[in-house]
Amino acid sequence: MRGSFNPMLVSVCVSAVVGLTNCGGGASPDALPTIVAEAPPPGAPPPSNAPPPANTPPPPDGSDGAGNAPAGVAPPPSSCTLLPPLPVRPSRVRNVKDFGATADDLTDDTAAIQRAINALSPGEWLVFPKGRYLHNTSIRVKTPNVVLWSEGATLHATNASNQAMWLEADGVSIYNFTLTAVTENRRTTPWESRIAVFGGSNPRRLLKNNVVRGNRVIWSGPAGSALANSASSAGIFVYHATNFLVAENQVSRSLADGIHVTAGSSNGKVLKNTVTETGDDMIAVVSYIGMDASTPASKVAAEYESRKAGNLNRGILIAHNTVSGQYWGRGITVVGGDGVRIENNSISKTTHAAGVYLAREVSYLTFGVRNVLVRNNTIRDVQTTAPDYITGKPATSFTRTRHGGVEIYSHLFADEAAIGWLRDALAVENIVVENNIIDGTIADGVRVGNGYERTWSYGGRPVTGGSVGLISLTGNKLSRIGTQGISILNRPTLNYNVLCESNTKDGSATAHNMCSGPKFKLPAVSVPVLCAS
Repeated sequence: MRGSFNPMLVSVCVSAVVGLTNCGGGASPDALPTIVAEAPPPGAPPPSNAPPPANTPPPPDGSDGAGNAPAGVAPPPSSCTLLPPLPVRPSRVRNVKDFGATADDLTDDTAAIQRAINALSPGEWLVFPKGRYLHNTSIRVKTPNVVLWSEGATLHATNASNQAMWLEADGVSIYNFTLTAVTENRRTTPWESRIAVFGGSNPRRLLKNNVVRGNRVIWSGPAGSALANSASSAGIFVYHATNFLVAENQVSRSLADGIHVTAGSSNGKVLKNTVTETGDDMIAVVSYIGMDASTPASKVAAEYESRKAGNLNRGILIAHNTVSGQYWGRGITVVGGDGVRIENNSISKTTHAAGVYLAREVSYLTFGVRNVLVRNNTIRDVQTTAPDYITGKPATSFTRTRHGGVEIYSHLFADEAAIGWLRDALAVENIVVENNIIDGTIADGVRVGNGYERTWSYGGRPVTGGSVGLISLTGNKLSRIGTQGISILNRPTLNYNVLCESNTKDGSATAHNMCSGPKFKLPAVSVPVLCAS
């Protein structure tokens, strides 16, 4: 028996305690309007058949988002802020130049920076004065509760395959750096990202209370050059971390995801970031089961619960971010996850695929998706524009998936679908999409249930649509929609339904003939979850 809708799980208090890889879930074009051909394998290059790169200047500092309360919820008291205050620089700090760093843009400072970091005691600050510091391998921070603080510093990575500012201890924070890099081709690991919150995978160690705030991960050279992109992998990579904050950063032109959260991360906040022109999803929460896509369903079933305990992302808040213009992948995604809130974000010019994407994928063998709130976002120009920038060889065309502005589905291998409890476990359900503006799509405004009663193959294995239900679509304002305002491709039932209420398309009421079932609403949202605790 499938469980009933539990709205309390959607309203996750991200500040409470609950509960590998990168580049999960890049999208590729539909072979048919109702079937999505899923992502290339990890590490695959982005599409090369797109317009030539735009020779625009490097991006300016990222802008803050608004911090308003959701509609229908009382505003927080005036003392409540979306983010905690920045820490105050103590009177006694360490200076990286005291350890031999030159910041002259000529000398490799790797050894000096690492020496300074290794000298820190818990609680100490390391200050980087203004200048451009070169490093030829990842800089690893293994002392807990230290602060890396920039006063106008740029860190330039000269090694495309080992370039991360690697936070691998509890409570390590990094503030206000500009980070640039040499890149060659898209890569996948944490140490190939530009900032990694990563305690290791063998053995895996849960990191706690890390902060990545106010940094700029940006490109620094002309299109086609080794400096044209900002990171070989993700711009910011969060792996198996809890109570983390990623806020007020700018990521532009990472070769993979802009901000990537994975490997059983929990109670995290992704707030007020600006992400543009990435090579995959701009902000992604991806929960991999941790097996190859060729793994038979019997083995997945045997190990499902143990892998879920360590690999499923839970309790993630994604709010007040501005994302625009990726040339592969989607805007904001949950590909496997439980208890995710996507609120008050601006998502635009998702040239390849959906603005918001909630899915279970077979190509990356992910978990299902549950208890997700998508509210008060503005989603514009979904696959209606060409990319302003794309890496790789210029061409005259690029690919589109024809996803909806919001895309919701579950895909399963046929042998997974044949195991009833596993089919239910891999469902996409308990989803609330409310009070969003969706303006300008090449296809549907919201699409639910892609793949239903269809069969195709991935890696030589038959694939079909999985279970999708307990979906609430309410109060959304749709305009300039290419096809249907709401498209429901599966067959909801009275108890496993898709509710449509008070949605409009170009000012007139819109619904779908498969909308039905009992009305359910979220309880009052706890605004203090957005506030400093």
